[in-house]
Amino acid sequence: MLFLTAVTLGLTAAMLRSAFSMALVAVLIVGAFGAAAFVGHVSLIDLAVVLGGYNAGIFGLVAGMLAFSRRAAEA
Repeated sequence: MLFLTAVTLGLTAAMLRSAFSMALVAVLIVGAFGAAAFVGHVSLIDLAVVLGGYNAGIFGLVAGMLAFSRRAAEA
């Protein structure tokens, strides 16, 4: 569930096409894990899964946009 949520965050942040928004979402993810670690116990593996999912979401959108732009250029 964490991975799917992170992929969704990555997709939506990348849809804004703003480097600031993508960086802000990444900082907020780490900040949320930091706040949770301050209050209780969190797993660093979960943080790695979330950051990997976030990056996968951004990569998926960029790869999809590239594929569609090449397809449109061929037509």
